[in-house]
Amino acid sequence: MARKQRIKKYQVDHWKISLEQLLEEGNFRQDGRPLSPEGIAERKQLVATLRGLNSLRVGQLVDLDTVQPIHEDDTESEGSSGA
Repeated sequence: MARKQRIKKYQVDHWKISLEQLLEEGNFRQDGRPLSPEGIAERKQLVATLRGLNSLRVGQLVDLDTVQPIHEDDTESEGSSGA
């Protein structure tokens, strides 16, 4: 059985602010020094992750293992398919 959670407003707000901050900083650290090539790759991965998280909506049910939305119809059909 999948671990599930409803997305909360504070989570969406945090992801949005984090993404905006990373995009503003670009390929630089907070102190203004440039990132290393490894740091740039890590930053790109984090930005991609945050963009994916920002596609989720408040109140949406999500599988915590895959971070994919769960449609309410899917959970109802799983319970009745064992008959």
